[in-house]
Amino acid sequence: MFLKGEKIEEREYQKNIVNSAKDSNTLVVLPTGLGKTIISVMLVDYRLRKHPDSKALFLAPTKPLVNQHFKTFQGLMTLDLGIVSGEVSKNDRKNVYETSQLVFATPQTIENDIADGTINFSDFSLLIVDEAHHTVGNYAYVAIANEFMARSAYPLILGLTASPASDQEKINLICRNLNITNVEIRGEDDPDVAPYVKAKTIEEVRLKLPEELTEIVNKLRFFIQEQVAALQNVGLLKNTPINRITRVTILMLQKSLQKRMFTGQRNFYTIRGIIITAKLLKLYHALNLISTQSVEAFYNFLEKIIKEGKSKADKELSSSQDFNWFYETTGKLLEKGIEHPKIPEIKKILIESFDSEQKAIIFTQYRDTVDSIFKNLKDLAGIRPIRFIGQGKGGLSQKKQVEIIKDFESGVYNVLISTSVSEEGISIKGADLAIFYETIPSGIRAIQRRGRVGRFNAGKIFILITEGTNDEGYYWVSKRKESRMKKLIKKIKENPQLLKNDGTLNPFV
Repeated sequence: MFLKGEKIEEREYQKNIVNSAKDSNTLVVLPTGLGKTIISVMLVDYRLRKHPDSKALFLAPTKPLVNQHFKTFQGLMTLDLGIVSGEVSKNDRKNVYETSQLVFATPQTIENDIADGTINFSDFSLLIVDEAHHTVGNYAYVAIANEFMARSAYPLILGLTASPASDQEKINLICRNLNITNVEIRGEDDPDVAPYVKAKTIEEVRLKLPEELTEIVNKLRFFIQEQVAALQNVGLLKNTPINRITRVTILMLQKSLQKRMFTGQRNFYTIRGIIITAKLLKLYHALNLISTQSVEAFYNFLEKIIKEGKSKADKELSSSQDFNWFYETTGKLLEKGIEHPKIPEIKKILIESFDSEQKAIIFTQYRDTVDSIFKNLKDLAGIRPIRFIGQGKGGLSQKKQVEIIKDFESGVYNVLISTSVSEEGISIKGADLAIFYETIPSGIRAIQRRGRVGRFNAGKIFILITEGTNDEGYYWVSKRKESRMKKLIKKIKENPQLLKNDGTLNPFV
């Protein structure tokens, strides 16, 4: 036994899933917070006892998540564990592969080491793929799974996810790419799972924009229409009604024009189209900021274009009288203390529904919005906020991210204001309340956000929706996708015989 038995609470559904996954490639679909990691611990123990000279590989999509799993396994198992990344030299990585019984890594690192022969799967008997819904397209999971099945003497794959997909084709693809022949699904209402699920209340909070912001939104929409008209005057999208042209339309057109440029078609028609589509995409982003995010985030975006913009699109926008009106008007609103209604609503929620001994997570899309929320909460009595963002330019290091989560869980901070970095995989224990600052058009991400709350106690979730904006449309898109996902999962669960032995879900396509 490699388990530190006293550290593991064995639940009946986890034991049942492990028994089912012992001898066939399995996709485990289990809500966040219900112990997918423990299932993988138990399966590692079984496989390495069955094949004593073999090893196991655990993949997760991000470095913070890899490190988190590594530390979790350290506390639960007596194995020799190894962790690799692109920052570790090739010779050192090879040594880890040869001497460790269980290796943790990001898929990009393993894909590179497969290419130059640094890793050899012949001695590996188990591949665990966390956040398995990524196993599509050119994502590294796909190539790794194929190599593992081809090279391992006794291969077994375990895929883990809380939210596989909302359409039949993608679920089919995930299963085919992981060579899945078995699916184990549990929902929060299943009899063996229900006793471990904490109640969550979800409240939709609908807000109206004040007159000052409505005026900016309406003028910005008209400005966007003028730019679309300019695009049509060039001869592009001239047969498409303006009211049917959306951000997605412009994005697709831009990609098409860029392809023409790459093939040498540098005529006026193409160049002018690229400039106008670039302007339009910036304006659509600006519209989303002022209508669903914050006045400050909108102002900062305009200021960056005016003061730092170097592209032809930036220069044309910053020389526009209308664009400068948006900038000057927004600056005056900030001087008066006028903000998006979501900002005071967050304060109200925390004052009325939050105990300073509890913990809350506020999810938002943009770093500027994180900053705006932080500024407005930092002096609120009983609130100890902290910003939590990704590792990109100007972001937090992996070490700092780990420190922040630790301090949040221990109570140093009680409000985590986070971008999407906290949505997927990373375990954040003890959150009692969540605020979704905006809606997102993804059923998977909505499920992941909700999964951060109520792991140990009953949780509350507030979803902020600004009427007449993208918030409303995205909210219903997300709901539809999640509903389709649940129906598909139920269909697979009720008809397991439809899962073919060739590792596909062809009957569902």
